[in-house]
Amino acid sequence: MFVGHEFLAFALAGWGARSTGADRRTALHLGGIAAIAALLPDLDVAYAAATYATAVAGGAPLGWEAFWGVANGVHRVVTHPLPVGVVAALAFTAAAAVATAWLEPTPRTAGSDFPSESGRDALAAVLATLFATAGVAALLSTFSRVVGRTPALVAAAFLLAVAVAGALVGRRADASTASLAAAAGVGFLSHPFGDVFLAVPPPLLSPFGPPVLTERVSLAADPTVEILAVLFFELAAVWLGVVVAFRLTAGDFARTDGNLSGLRGAIDVRSMTGVAYGAAVFVLPRPTVVDAHVLGFTIVPLAVVVGLWTGYSNARRGTSDDPSGGHRTGVAVGGLSALTALTVAAVVYLVVYLATPW
Repeated sequence: MFVGHEFLAFALAGWGARSTGADRRTALHLGGIAAIAALLPDLDVAYAAATYATAVAGGAPLGWEAFWGVANGVHRVVTHPLPVGVVAALAFTAAAAVATAWLEPTPRTAGSDFPSESGRDALAAVLATLFATAGVAALLSTFSRVVGRTPALVAAAFLLAVAVAGALVGRRADASTASLAAAAGVGFLSHPFGDVFLAVPPPLLSPFGPPVLTERVSLAADPTVEILAVLFFELAAVWLGVVVAFRLTAGDFARTDGNLSGLRGAIDVRSMTGVAYGAAVFVLPRPTVVDAHVLGFTIVPLAVVVGLWTGYSNARRGTSDDPSGGHRTGVAVGGLSALTALTVAAVVYLVVYLATPW
């Protein structure tokens, strides 16, 4: 349930940029930046895993429920709050701006008293760095004082990783500093709201404000229908990102016309293999939010197999004039078919589950 963050952020930033006049290439870059920013808050899973391993060494039981019981004390608590997202967006933007402008010369345009474009970029980098430095200092000092020294160190490590990612992205980004900040903000600030369905929501205002939205948002009374509803929410985010990417690239990657009809044409009929997952209702334990792995570790491998199967078949159709074209098409068709198979499998499972008397 991690990938929906990135696809949703990509869709929001990419389509938003395109709607405000950006060209397709810039919109793709900004969508990609937002997706990277939406991924970064989950880096704390590594710290959570290390914490759980230490707990197991001390006698804690093995198991998913036990893992999340320990990990939820550290996962999302430091990296997901909205104030952290704001500061992370500033740090990401500052590092990207420095990487693209601050290390370059800043001449003035001939015959003009105003700085050139490079000069304006350098000024933007300075301002972004000042804001980021102030934000980081305020955030870390408040974390240390209100929450504790360990969370402050985790937050510092997270912001350092964010800055490194920003610097790497900044060397390749083709966008203004303001656009970078907006795209990064979309990624960091949209992330925590995707976590309210599967677990206890993160402390949204920490470390500056009181707890809000302290209970998980339940989508259904039946626990199995609830986990399927979470899956459908995630799938909707992924499909939205796919549709926006398809529109922004005009279908070039899959060699289609870039319209929704072309998107449907890029999906292999073998994705209907997902219908077979309906049998899982009778042979597997009922998945719930607590036992989400029962669903994830069975339905996702099925989709992956379908994707590899269809992708390989289509990749072999490359021409001698453009041998890489077949590989690109194979990747696109394989990915779309895997996603379709997963969607079909989830829908069929829900229908069979609801139609079966228990």
